[in-house]
Amino acid sequence: MFKYYLLKVLRNKIYLFWCLVFPLGIMACMNAAFGNIYNIENSIDPVKTIIVAESDSAYAEGFCDLVDEFADESAETKYFDMVEADGREDAMEILKDGGAEVLFVAGDSDIEVCLSESHTETAGMVAKTVADTYRSNFKLISEAYMTSPEKAQEMIENLASRKTFTEVDMGAFSDDPNPYVWYFYSTLVMGLFFTAMSGVNLVGDLKADVSEEAARLSLSPSSKSKMIWYAFIARLIPSVLISVIHLAFMRLVFQISLGSNVFRLILFVVVCNIFAISFGVICGLLFKGSVNTRGNKTTGVLMVSVFLSGEMVMQLPGIIEKYCPIVNDINPATVMNMAFYRMALYNDPFDFYMNMGKLVIAAVVFLTIGVLVLRREKYASV
Repeated sequence: MFKYYLLKVLRNKIYLFWCLVFPLGIMACMNAAFGNIYNIENSIDPVKTIIVAESDSAYAEGFCDLVDEFADESAETKYFDMVEADGREDAMEILKDGGAEVLFVAGDSDIEVCLSESHTETAGMVAKTVADTYRSNFKLISEAYMTSPEKAQEMIENLASRKTFTEVDMGAFSDDPNPYVWYFYSTLVMGLFFTAMSGVNLVGDLKADVSEEAARLSLSPSSKSKMIWYAFIARLIPSVLISVIHLAFMRLVFQISLGSNVFRLILFVVVCNIFAISFGVICGLLFKGSVNTRGNKTTGVLMVSVFLSGEMVMQLPGIIEKYCPIVNDINPATVMNMAFYRMALYNDPFDFYMNMGKLVIAAVVFLTIGVLVLRREKYASV
């Protein structure tokens, strides 16, 4: 019976697509689109820029000094490559011919920003940010000199030092907690959670009023309990192997951190797959209709759970935590996401084990109900 159920799972192309191929496809797309976004030291290419000072005022002189600072080769971040021009008219010609993307014209009390027709979105954003920041800072400093001259110098020093008033405790993390890895983790969980569909199929294999095959098996002299556990283990082994394949691709191909504790990683894979199958068993028992109908309804539940866990919108679990935290506590995909995220990136394992405990308890309850219902159900005729 075990071999029969195992071969049946491995020949289920729909199951293999959604649980194995689909998550890998999403990971490959994410890696192609965003793979280097957090690995590039300077992701902004310097913008070809012209600056023309039409005044010798302190306002214009200060802005020219600022732009020169951002064009300095020795600066930590270089935003501009300076292009020489003889006055406004010459600068406009260079801009028109595509020799530069940005033109700053510094006057007595304002900065004029001109962009070439072929300017990039990044060039426009950088030019606007620099000009707007200079305008607001110059206004603040001017007002400080007029109202409290003794505090003006302190304000200048504060603005120049770019003080940070919040600090991230990086000691709490074992690796870089950038947002990019969250989408890989949630995609792994999505594929793992789709294993619930094999739990629905398990019900279809053993519940006589769902399929003809189950009706025939119900007449078999074989122990119903053995059938249930053979069917369960035959589904657990492929699902664990699929998770291992996903993890191997994440680490070796996509270079995603999986943490350094092998025991916790194994625990996560085994517990989550057991839970996913048991969740599918409960859905298969609760929903009515054919195996396909029960599967479609279960898929709807899975997709809602995955969406609420932040697979599409990373900030969603945080919003839910603020207004209705109980949703995160009972949403299986969120619990698995948070468990993996904390296992891979946090130094403190307490929250990881708490989430594992929730899944273990739920899996035990679901499996107990499933076994009792499938083993003891009697039929007047089949």
